[in-house]
Amino acid sequence: MDLLPAVMPNRSISRDVKIAAVNLYEQDILTLKQILDCVGFSRRTFFRVLRLWRTTGNVVKPRERTGRLRIPHHDDIHYLLELIRNNPHYFLDER
Repeated sequence: MDLLPAVMPNRSISRDVKIAAVNLYEQDILTLKQILDCVGFSRRTFFRVLRLWRTTGNVVKPRERTGRLRIPHHDDIHYLLELIRNNPHYFLDER
């Protein structure tokens, strides 16, 4: 008999489910145990989502950009320069 709890694999939890869980908790509609039984994620995950919600107003972490920055093509640069020559007032930043 194994006494260790089963480990949940890494899986994506929808944004809507996270928001619903936070709302149920903050409005004291269900107990935390009932919420966790319904949504199926751990207590630790719930409190991580709750902390993110309270600090950022969102339940999903912003994605970080990965990969190389794109270098503009030669034709794109010339097109932008032509736009600036024809309409210089479009690009003025007066503060």
